[in-house]
Amino acid sequence: MRILSPKIYRLALLVTAFLISVPDGLAFAKSQRVFAKEKLVQAEKIWLGQRLSLYVTLYTITSFTGPTHFVLPKVSGMLIMENEDRPFIGTEKIDGLSYIFKRYEIVLFPLHSGNLTIPGFTVDFSFRGETGKALDHSFTTLRHQFNVLKIPGLNSRKPVISTTNFKLNDQWNPEPGKVKVGDALIRTITMFADDLPGMVLPPLDLKKIDGLGFYARQPQVEDQRQRGEFSGKRTETITYVCEQKGTFTIPGLGIQLWNPETETLREVSLKAVEFEVAANPLLEKESPAGTIRTNGRGFPWKWVVLILLFSALVVVALFRFYLKKKQSGTGIIDQEKEFFDKFQKAAASQNAAVTIQALINWLDHSKLTGTSVTLARFSALAGNPELDKQIRSLETTLYAAKPDTQWSGKKLSIAVRQARKNLRRQALHIKQHRLPALNP
Repeated sequence: MRILSPKIYRLALLVTAFLISVPDGLAFAKSQRVFAKEKLVQAEKIWLGQRLSLYVTLYTITSFTGPTHFVLPKVSGMLIMENEDRPFIGTEKIDGLSYIFKRYEIVLFPLHSGNLTIPGFTVDFSFRGETGKALDHSFTTLRHQFNVLKIPGLNSRKPVISTTNFKLNDQWNPEPGKVKVGDALIRTITMFADDLPGMVLPPLDLKKIDGLGFYARQPQVEDQRQRGEFSGKRTETITYVCEQKGTFTIPGLGIQLWNPETETLREVSLKAVEFEVAANPLLEKESPAGTIRTNGRGFPWKWVVLILLFSALVVVALFRFYLKKKQSGTGIIDQEKEFFDKFQKAAASQNAAVTIQALINWLDHSKLTGTSVTLARFSALAGNPELDKQIRSLETTLYAAKPDTQWSGKKLSIAVRQARKNLRRQALHIKQHRLPALNP
């Protein structure tokens, strides 16, 4: 029998030890105590606005402690959000070890077509170690690229919604018909869509119309979740206040719907609405003292010319007088002041309907808002948060389903008085500092 040399003997021992240790080493590499997986679920074709799902699953052989935190990136052209429904919790056996897992869904919505890239993001969580102490762990997801297809036949000027189920509800209170100056029409437009969050539903491009006050509330966005599925709802409420008599048309609006399953494009529309606003005898503007009523009959041209010349001379004289007396505090009692005094009396009476009409009448004669006599423009030019608050409170008292019981005519009067003072001061400053003509 041949005896092995010491070198060969030692080499044999090392090889034997290695062969024995390899299976255990591979099992240890596969059987980690904590790890994570991710899986992207997407259709063969990815369309604009279509929902995609990235599932992130966390594993541990002990238990999880504390919440999971996703550091979601901000990507231009892509909405990324966590499905806030509870994570799916279960157990799974891997390589002979029993794991507890938590599965989360990250939903993705492409907002425009073309190539989009989502960088990897960090997921932080904690689990319980062998000693029972909580240990922190984190990992970074993979980078994903998408080719979002352009919807055929899409009109880029109109909003588009990608969903298999959509509902549109347009309600008026009261229904548009023959109304009077001072009346208000409240319009509520509600959109419902499956597989889309409310924030993805597009805002409606509703235009302001001369002669109608336009007051839009903050849109209400809601999501409903059930067993991982969710639907979105967006509600827009607009109040139209009839400020002038005449016939008005609120144009229609089209919304494009794309069904990613059937690959069909169709359009739903908000119909155009036309209604007539009649004069309101109770709130009709009063004629200033000395004004001649025509009752539909025109003046002879010579009287028109004489009146215009006389009015121009009076305006120039009064403006010069106002400039001279401004420092001493002397004011001019003119039509604007008369209507402003009427507004203050109306506000003091705490009658909301009379107050808003008196306010509009004064604005019409003050010319502080130019040719657009609306409360919204007055508030915007004044730039006074308190004025905006009081005007909204007045409108809520008149037009909202639940009136604002905190409305105060006194507070509104103070805010309007301050805005009047500031806007008149600005107008005077502009006139005094106006640049001379280039070629006098």
